[in-house]
Amino acid sequence: MKIGIDLGGSHIGIALINDENEILEKFEMDIEKKENIESEILEIIDFYISKFKQNNNIELIGIASPGNPKVNDLTISNLVNLGIEKLELKSILEKHNIPIKLKNDSKAAGLAEFKYGSLKEYNDAVFLCLGTGIGSAVFLNGKLLQANKHIGFELGHIVIDRNGEQCNCGKKGCFETYCAMKRFKEKAKKLLNIDNITSEELLEEIKRNKDSYEIKKLIDEYIDNLIIGLSNVIDVFEPEAISFGGSFVYFKDLFYEKLVTEMKKRKYTFNKDDIPKILLAELKNDAGMIGAIL
Repeated sequence: MKIGIDLGGSHIGIALINDENEILEKFEMDIEKKENIESEILEIIDFYISKFKQNNNIELIGIASPGNPKVNDLTISNLVNLGIEKLELKSILEKHNIPIKLKNDSKAAGLAEFKYGSLKEYNDAVFLCLGTGIGSAVFLNGKLLQANKHIGFELGHIVIDRNGEQCNCGKKGCFETYCAMKRFKEKAKKLLNIDNITSEELLEEIKRNKDSYEIKKLIDEYIDNLIIGLSNVIDVFEPEAISFGGSFVYFKDLFYEKLVTEMKKRKYTFNKDDIPKILLAELKNDAGMIGAIL
């Protein structure tokens, strides 16, 4: 048995996974940036590792997280969306004395989609996780591309407007400042003058107001910015397919058909007749937990 942990920018999931890489049991909860978030995360991880160890022989713990995970000293640095400079995992993980894998969360989710989900039929593909930010994984010739020093292939931080909105990374105009689902939802709540609402309730409110000028404009601007970012990704990597994960999948009724139609119509890319397949992630929130142990 293995334990897969997915620490996202606003969510944590922990799963017990068998030798066929199937999830047998899992726990998920939302987390948010606050003063004691580091200790809360460590307590959750410690509790569920102990729980799953009680009746199972655990061979591996895999952790997928945003930021820059380093397996040599069991730290994760630069979790910008949670406001964490460095998360120290050493004391908890060494206590359990189980082999560890650390991966970037989007790379892990992309790997799971590439092996078992929406991208399993492709050799050259890009996975984009549109959630709190925009995480990414790039596959060429059947292999995940990885940088030597840091995370690398951070497509969410391609600049699409040099005079644009401030990003958590310190730059302005990053792709994720316009197309992260968190930003879209914040803007939609402001337009609809609502707060303290679930994502499911927000989606229904947007659908009820879909004919209003403000909501139409918000969706059109989102699609416009998404296509600008995608055109850069396509021209650089020439993928056969691009798969969208994160909460974008749950808002597919708002975006998917319009995005596919506009991509074909506008042909923004250099190779205008070679638009990749636009897909939706199949494994959803399970992808990060499964990918963490691969």
